Amino acid sequence: MSVVNGEAFLEQKSHDQRVLRRVEVSDRGEPAMSWLPLALSVVVVGLGVLIERVWARQQLKPVCDHIAAVVARAAEHERMMLTQNALSQNIDMLRSLTQDYGEARLEREDLWFGDHRINGDFELVDQVKAKFGGAATIFARDRRVSTNVLTQAGTRAIGTTLAPGPVYERVLVQGLSYRGVTEILGESYITVYEPILRDDRVIGILFVGVPSASIVGSSTRIPPTRPCVGSVAANIDNLEIIGSGQLAAMELAIAKRQEADDVSRRLAAEQRSITRSQTLAITAVAAGLEQLETGNLTYRIDGTLPGRYEKLGRDFNGAIAKLQTAMTAIAVSSAGVRAGASEITQASDDLARRTEQQAATLQETAAAMDQITATVRTTALRSSDVRDLASAAGQDAKQSGDVVLETVKAMSAIEGSSRQIDKIVDLIDEIAFQTNLLALNAGIEAARAGDAGRGFAVVATEVRALAQRSASAAKEIQGLISASGQQVAVGVRLVGETGQALGRIADQVARLNVLITDIAASASEQSTGLHEVNVAVNQMDQVTQQNAAMVEQATAASHGLSSEAAELARLVEGFVIGDVEPAPARQRQVERRNLATRPFASGAARQSTNPASVPTQARPNLVAVSSSDSSWEEF
Repeated sequence: MSVVNGEAFLEQKSHDQRVLRRVEVSDRGEPAMSWLPLALSVVVVGLGVLIERVWARQQLKPVCDHIAAVVARAAEHERMMLTQNALSQNIDMLRSLTQDYGEARLEREDLWFGDHRINGDFELVDQVKAKFGGAATIFARDRRVSTNVLTQAGTRAIGTTLAPGPVYERVLVQGLSYRGVTEILGESYITVYEPILRDDRVIGILFVGVPSASIVGSSTRIPPTRPCVGSVAANIDNLEIIGSGQLAAMELAIAKRQEADDVSRRLAAEQRSITRSQTLAITAVAAGLEQLETGNLTYRIDGTLPGRYEKLGRDFNGAIAKLQTAMTAIAVSSAGVRAGASEITQASDDLARRTEQQAATLQETAAAMDQITATVRTTALRSSDVRDLASAAGQDAKQSGDVVLETVKAMSAIEGSSRQIDKIVDLIDEIAFQTNLLALNAGIEAARAGDAGRGFAVVATEVRALAQRSASAAKEIQGLISASGQQVAVGVRLVGETGQALGRIADQVARLNVLITDIAASASEQSTGLHEVNVAVNQMDQVTQQNAAMVEQATAASHGLSSEAAELARLVEGFVIGDVEPAPARQRQVERRNLATRPFASGAARQSTNPASVPTQARPNLVAVSSSDSSWEEF
């Protein structure tokens, strides 16, 4: 009702003011009007004003009180808006200061921003107080770890916990910010509580506040109710503002500001979460790349990266795992290649040494074969000469046999002649005996004759002496002839035996001639075969020289391979790939060791046991053997 009366009063006042303006206009416009109507009008107006004041004091006092209350509420809301702005500045500064250090994390009871530990560090909260004068506190979960609020004892109020209640429920349980009046250490504060999130989990709280007493003390005092007309006239503009609904808009703005702060905080939290996820992913990948740069392939991104970066972590670990597998395989292969290259190098060195030995041996063998070929050729020629000599000796033996036969015949004839001479000697002996008898008779007769026969006696003596000498000579001749006969008989016997021996010699010479002919033919064949063997040996010598050159190249290549394998192993050793099983080269080492311990050229020694008896048609086999795999195994 009072509001309606107030509106009627305002309408009446407006009507009176219009009347006064018309009177003033008409008065200015018609100066000749009579003063009586004007005086009446002034009296009426004065009475109206008087009536207005009396009526307003009695009837419009509730309206004025209501207007004053509304204005006071508007002023209070304005102060609240200023307070909220101040709190926003405080919380924004505190949030910015903490975020400058990095992402928030909770380690046991300690709250960290980046590498900065908040527990017991009052620099941030003191900066907020120094700039805006507000209270600031940082919670680790529900426990105060940094604050600029002082207790009655003058110490900082840390170590206490947030009491259960609306603030605890909204901030710690729901993860939303809170704006409102809260009692702290027995004092009322207008506060803002903002949760500190990590992976959508509340790990702490940022708090800023302004004491309520400071707000009340600094608020603008509302003037007391003046006379109703003056109050209405002085506050008509405020009344129009209130009537237009701006007071409700201010209340809605405060609510929307808090909602906007929540949305902004959530967006900021999401952005921080995204930034933190990006930072974690970039840090993890950077650490992995740093480890990869150092060659560590065993490094893996521990744990799971948040959100959409989880696949990046899996892909990175998978790529590193594949690279580790590849490098492990390369390491195993390089170890095998290195071992194989070492074995090949050793085998190549052994092969080179043996090839050099074989080349020298073949060279000596070729020289020996040249000498043997020349010797066999000379032997063949000498065999031909011996064959000719044997043939000539056979002819001579045959002729000697004929001579022996003739000699035997001559000896037989001599033996016959010796018998005849013996007979003649017997005859001479008999004649000498008769002559001796005659000389004896003549001597007797001369003796009988005396002196007359003395000369005849001398002759007879001489004749007898001659007869005696003839008998002696005949006896000697007979002895000689007898001895000669015996010797002739022995000679005949010996000549017969010689003839027989010469016959046998002739037969043996004939057989020897056949054998020498065979030997000459064999020597000729051996000469031809040895010439072909010599050609084969020379070919083997050339092949061996070529093989020696190839072995030198292979040795150089194996040394190069060994160096490359060592370099590859050195490069692989630059990577940390974990334990690597060695290459399974033991069997190859055993096989090569067994191969290295075989007798040198044993097969060739068995094949060349009787080189002189190798026929000519065996030459292709010699060449085939020289190029066979078994000969290379023997190397």
